[in-house]
Amino acid sequence: MPETLTLETALIVGSPIVTLVIFLLWLSSAREKRKLENSLTSLRDKAAIVDRLEIDLREAETEREEAAKARSAAEAKQAALESELKSAEKHHAERIKELQAAREQLTETFKATASEILKSSGEELSKSSKESLDLMLNPLREQLKDFKKKVEDDSEKRVEQTSSLDRMVQILHKDARQMSEDATNLANALRSSSKMQGDWGELILTSILEKAGLREGQEFHTQQSETDSEGARLRPDVVVDMPGNQRLVIDSKVSLKAFENCVNAEAEDDRDAALKQHLASIRAHIKSLHEKDYPKLYEGVSFTLMFIPLEGAASLAFQSDPDLAGFAWERDIMIATPTNLMMAMRTVQNLWTIDRQNQNAREIADRAGQLYDKLVGFVEELDGVGKRLDQAQDAWATAKGRLSSGRGNVIRQTEMLKALGAQTKKSLPADLLDAADDGDERAAIDGPDNDKS
Repeated sequence: MPETLTLETALIVGSPIVTLVIFLLWLSSAREKRKLENSLTSLRDKAAIVDRLEIDLREAETEREEAAKARSAAEAKQAALESELKSAEKHHAERIKELQAAREQLTETFKATASEILKSSGEELSKSSKESLDLMLNPLREQLKDFKKKVEDDSEKRVEQTSSLDRMVQILHKDARQMSEDATNLANALRSSSKMQGDWGELILTSILEKAGLREGQEFHTQQSETDSEGARLRPDVVVDMPGNQRLVIDSKVSLKAFENCVNAEAEDDRDAALKQHLASIRAHIKSLHEKDYPKLYEGVSFTLMFIPLEGAASLAFQSDPDLAGFAWERDIMIATPTNLMMAMRTVQNLWTIDRQNQNAREIADRAGQLYDKLVGFVEELDGVGKRLDQAQDAWATAKGRLSSGRGNVIRQTEMLKALGAQTKKSLPADLLDAADDGDERAAIDGPDNDKS
């Protein structure tokens, strides 16, 4: 009994261990099964990939074969095109040779024909006809030379003006800066005298106009005195003429005292007071120019330029009074500084250059019309010369016929006189005698009726 209990006890005690072992074995086999299934799935995926690669390989092989066929066809087409190109080049070369040969032949034919015509014309034209032709051709030749010279001169001027315009633009800012510096340097020397300030402003103004290419007495005039409708004497600083009977009136405004006080003031209140005086001075001068009403005094004047020779003075005024330009414009006044006045005067000079070029073009057109009329007259006269040559040829043929043709013609009669014993020192040409004999024989064969007719 105790042994039986011990065995049963052992079985009871050992049963969980066996179960655990069995579970571990089952778990191990399940893991192996999953590994096998995963390996099988991986193999299947790889097999599918291999199948797709084989399909892609077959398609690539097919495309390669088609590309090889296309390449072969392209090479064949290229060879055919090269063959056609060589054939076309050969044909073109042959055509060029033929054209050159034809050209040479035509040139030789033309030379021969021209030589024959000139020779024939030279023999037929009399001395008087040549002199008449020279009289008609010489004026035409001189006019052609003048016309050619004017065209060449105008072309050279246009090229020079185009190149000089670039140089003018390049030196424009340099000139303006230099003048501005000169104006600043002279400011200290001009503070003492208002008359000197005015003369200095006019000097700067004249210098700008001359540097812009304008000429005093030609394109601009200084200190011209005029009388308005009320009898008041007005004398603007400069009047600039422009093409089309247009004019610009320029008046120099130099007021340095208030500007100097504003620049040199140390206290803010003093600076503000001097600035107000500076602005008030400029506005007062604008009103004064507006009251002078230069547009009524000068024809072609639309507005007046108020020139301020100091860039700093004008810049300070514009910065401190934004409405200043509009205030001036409402009164037909424009404020100019050395920089923008130089640009404006360069523009005026270019307008004069263009106007002179247009005048030259009109003169060339007039000369061309005159030349055309002369050519028409020459052609008509040349046709008349040809008709007169034809008439002279016909008259010569008629006179020669009367001299050597017909029964008892003059040549035959004079030759008979020689045969009868007339004393002569010279003989008629043999061809003329033969022609006279032939004419006499034809007249005898035709009979008296034909001769009477």
